Amino acid sequence: MADEAKKSVAISELPTDELVHYGRELGLGLNEKMGRPELLRRIRERQVLLLDLDREALLDIAVWARLPVRHSASKEELARAIAGMTKMNFQGLGQRGLVALARLRGAPANMDEPAQIIEERIRRLESLWGKIQRQRRQWAASVIARMVNATNDAEQESYRFLPEEGAPTSLKEHITEEGVVGGIARKIRSVADDYVREKLDEIELRIDRKLDEIDRRLEEWRDREVAIRLKMIRITLVASVLVALLSLGYSYLKGHW
Repeated sequence: MADEAKKSVAISELPTDELVHYGRELGLGLNEKMGRPELLRRIRERQVLLLDLDREALLDIAVWARLPVRHSASKEELARAIAGMTKMNFQGLGQRGLVALARLRGAPANMDEPAQIIEERIRRLESLWGKIQRQRRQWAASVIARMVNATNDAEQESYRFLPEEGAPTSLKEHITEEGVVGGIARKIRSVADDYVREKLDEIELRIDRKLDEIDRRLEEWRDREVAIRLKMIRITLVASVLVALLSLGYSYLKGHW
């Protein structure tokens, strides 16, 4: 409890931009316009939710989504990894993990409800832009997979957590642990996976930056267009009022003269 209190105090002392970044890492849709009280409230609600969630359920999600995490990862570390995941094909995810995923994404769920109902709630929460981004990432991943002649062997291979601290990391240690062929194969596979993952992340970051820039320009153009249209509406209203006043004045003068 003392650690949680210290952490809460530390979070309350963070600048607004770091609060927003920290909340987004936990899967919250935050922005600086919300104000500090609202940001702190949502972050603390997410921390309470993480305390309530079963860690094994979060590990189920990590295994299902093949997230690169350690088995000893904390709930917050698992939540950060899950927050960056947009997978919507829930095949292979158990009820325990599905309920935890729904609650992390803001959908009510419990263990007694059918999986189809929970999945539908999660899908309804996905925005149109989120769906477009997810499909874009899937397309980019498939294109890169074809470029490097990748197969589905990685998906068919049984999931492995990241090695814990102190686990064998060098080629010599891998060979000692798994034999010559197994050690070399695992080392090469891990290096290749790391390289492909790094390149995918770089490409995704570049695409995201370009998309953010396009969104920003579209917002500027939209705001400018709205401002111009509002100005035209005001001019039209003023002109209509002036014409109406002139018509009334003309009718009044005509009636008296």
